[in-house]
Amino acid sequence: MKLSFLGGAYEIGASCILFEIDNKNILMDSGIRQSATKDPLPDFRTIQEMGGVDAIIISHAHLDHIGSLPMISKEYPSARIYMNNMTKDLVRVLLYDSLKIMNNRDAEIPLYAEVDVENMLNRIFTVNYEVPFEILDNLKLTFYNAGHIAGASCIYLQGSEGSLFYSGDFSLFSQKSVEGAKVPRLRPDIGIFECTYADKLHSNREIEEDRLIDIVNDCTRNSGKMIIPAFALGRAQEVILILKKAMNSKKLKKVNIYIDGMVKDINRVYKFNPLYLKNTLGKKVLRGVEPFYDDNIIPVKNKEQRETLLDSKESCIIISSSGMLTGGPSQFYAEKIAAMDNGYIVITGYQDEESPGRKLLNLLETNKEDRTLEINGKIIPVKCRVERVGLSAHGDKSEIQALIAKLTPDNVFLVHGDSEVINTFANEAAKDIRGKLFAPKSGECFDIEIKTPRKQLSKQIPFVMKSKEPLNKENIKLLWSFVYEKYRDKFFTIEELTFIWGGSKILKVSEVDNFRFQLLDSPYFESDLRRLFLFKARTSEDVRLDLEPKTLKANEITALAFECLSAFKYKKLGLNQEERVAILYFDFPKSVDNSIHKTIKELEEKTGWKFEINEQINLQSSDNLIKSLLKNADIKKISCHLNENKIVVALKSSFEISTELEEFKNLTGVNLVVQSESTDLSNSMSTDIDAIFNEHNKAPLEQNVAFQLIDDAFMYEEFKPYKKSIKHNHIGKFIELTFISPIIGRKYLHKFEALSKEIAWNINIATSVNQNAIINLAVQLCDENKVNLKKNPAFNGAALKVILKCENIDEDIFLKIKETFEYNTGCTLELG
Repeated sequence: MKLSFLGGAYEIGASCILFEIDNKNILMDSGIRQSATKDPLPDFRTIQEMGGVDAIIISHAHLDHIGSLPMISKEYPSARIYMNNMTKDLVRVLLYDSLKIMNNRDAEIPLYAEVDVENMLNRIFTVNYEVPFEILDNLKLTFYNAGHIAGASCIYLQGSEGSLFYSGDFSLFSQKSVEGAKVPRLRPDIGIFECTYADKLHSNREIEEDRLIDIVNDCTRNSGKMIIPAFALGRAQEVILILKKAMNSKKLKKVNIYIDGMVKDINRVYKFNPLYLKNTLGKKVLRGVEPFYDDNIIPVKNKEQRETLLDSKESCIIISSSGMLTGGPSQFYAEKIAAMDNGYIVITGYQDEESPGRKLLNLLETNKEDRTLEINGKIIPVKCRVERVGLSAHGDKSEIQALIAKLTPDNVFLVHGDSEVINTFANEAAKDIRGKLFAPKSGECFDIEIKTPRKQLSKQIPFVMKSKEPLNKENIKLLWSFVYEKYRDKFFTIEELTFIWGGSKILKVSEVDNFRFQLLDSPYFESDLRRLFLFKARTSEDVRLDLEPKTLKANEITALAFECLSAFKYKKLGLNQEERVAILYFDFPKSVDNSIHKTIKELEEKTGWKFEINEQINLQSSDNLIKSLLKNADIKKISCHLNENKIVVALKSSFEISTELEEFKNLTGVNLVVQSESTDLSNSMSTDIDAIFNEHNKAPLEQNVAFQLIDDAFMYEEFKPYKKSIKHNHIGKFIELTFISPIIGRKYLHKFEALSKEIAWNINIATSVNQNAIINLAVQLCDENKVNLKKNPAFNGAALKVILKCENIDEDIFLKIKETFEYNTGCTLELG
């Protein structure tokens, strides 16, 4: 076996290791150096000299481990790339953002093109934690949770010549967003360990969190402004959750906390991958609870809002990327806040030697009165308070020692650390490590001969069911009974449970996805308290208690509703305990995000109560809003025509209308019509209900990125667009979304409004219908209900109506078919 350290050895940055085993070349990580004075790339020439790459494995999504991945993947397109689902989603966000930054720097030539990122993403094959997977003949890969950030993995490779463990970046201790590393007693011949903080013992985490809370409280007492520059991936989520918990427990006074930069994109990815999060956080996401934002934690929408935050008199906390002040909005905030007497800059993570963040920390060690900082090419006087809070997501000296001691590899390599740190740790560790100890430098290669590879322990699953049926809510009890009888309290991955059910080691992605869906929604299985991706059969008593009808008290219903629905900002909740009905009251029910129906359905299943939305608009709130929007108009009368979904405002004199009508529709879901004797009729017309046309203050996202964000937004929706296309009109380019009918598409107008602002594209609902799908659904429903059709259904496109001609259909059956059909298509169904 041969190890070539192409980057990230005797240094931090450009992590990249080439591993030759069984005549195959495996590349582990492919990062970049982010220092402006160093070559950003690993030593790729060695890869060419050694005959290329057969497979690429990624430990986690930080740029010092993935930043050059599009380049090496382009050079070796036949090499499949392995990572887990969370890491893949994060890689997409990180690399597109990195590409955008390179393209926006005038003096910089991008290292790769957008097409290289797209092609690289198509070569990724995802493997979940603790699932052994044969990536090449006789070469098996297993990922283990590494802590550090969501999706971070320790890599374990087993071949005929021996085995290798690569820690990647890891942390044994649990954080707010992710659990600590979980690695069984493996038996590697070679172990490669990160040493970022191998010369330090971290301070107590709770003490550091309390220090952060104290500093924030001090800021609010002084009516100050604080910027916490944080790595968008990992550290920012930790800081958000620390401050959110402190406000909820009243350890921190309520203060507005603003989230900016790429942090917002990473937050979205975390929400879509709850199984990779800490148990408590992941289960909140699965229940539909917003994990990061609330009334006090607010995403920054645009550049204008940034300036408003700094100009306002309110005290505020800003969490923004980048973490080392090398780019992103944090540079903008730091430049302004550094010069404030009541300003605060709090550093929470690793700072490169040449970064503005490190230079800022260096000021803590000087007693100079005239302190300055160079940022954005400007020399800024530093009058603010500068603090450092230790919230590291890397293992410290004791954690590295503990992991090496647990695995006891015969050959130990120390990487990912400054040279002095590695030398100090190596000299001390040499006394305790029984095997050979190496401190490689980038560019060095090592031939490792394993005469007798260590025997590997393997998980045994002797009993399987060999069921031919797909798992569903009806037969999952059979799986539970079998697993409980044969294995009791043993935990299994979703893939292993799929194997137990079907007995085949060749698993389809659709099968595993179905198992994940069934297990997460089942009373028969529960996940590990610290590893949401592992499941075991619950006890008979636990299942019995969970299946028993539950009678919840009024205060329990109120608390559950607030937990699950507070993000929708309902006005009040009315309870009818006799009929077990909870009624949600909103000022403007038509403007409520359509995703509330999914949350309500889950609440109903959980509580046994029916939740309804009061459809009546709050007329007082409506009048107040109209008077606010038309504050300079001479209003004569306001009339409600809610059956026509409009409110008519009569004016005594003319008034120039600009954006008021559209703003009212966006806020209320109701059309506003303004009339006066002198107004042009065109001013009184409501906005087109099938289109979202906004003035965007940023460049539109690249087409494929915008399409992906639309797909992500509809991931959990009941109805999805089956076609996305780019169209043109007199305004310009826009995205047109086609649903089975435009009526179904209109269910998501408020989602389109938010999406349009996020992707900076105008959005329109196509007027076309999927006639085949509509007719096929009608035929399918008739077949399912044993209704004989005389001929195929007739479709009236103008009226969006389907006519059935059938033999002696029962009225109740027809009404059942009609209800299902009209709900799913938006078209009416009639008998002919």
